[in-house]
Amino acid sequence: MLRGIKFTAFAVCVMGTVALSGCAESIYPRLPSLATKGGGLLTPTEQQQAINDLSSDQKQHGNKAAEEIQRRE
Repeated sequence: MLRGIKFTAFAVCVMGTVALSGCAESIYPRLPSLATKGGGLLTPTEQQQAINDLSSDQKQHGNKAAEEIQRRE
């Protein structure tokens, strides 16, 4: 009797899993494409400009931090 109950529970779980997996388009989730974000990748000149902007921001942040440290001492 216990064996029949276990088998029935297993069969119900398997059938439920099969039924629910039929609703999915694929097994794996679809990842967003990089090309659709912002019109594509940066050109070499745009990359260099972005690097220069980040470098200047970093220098400004470092200078502000140094000034703050000097004021607190």
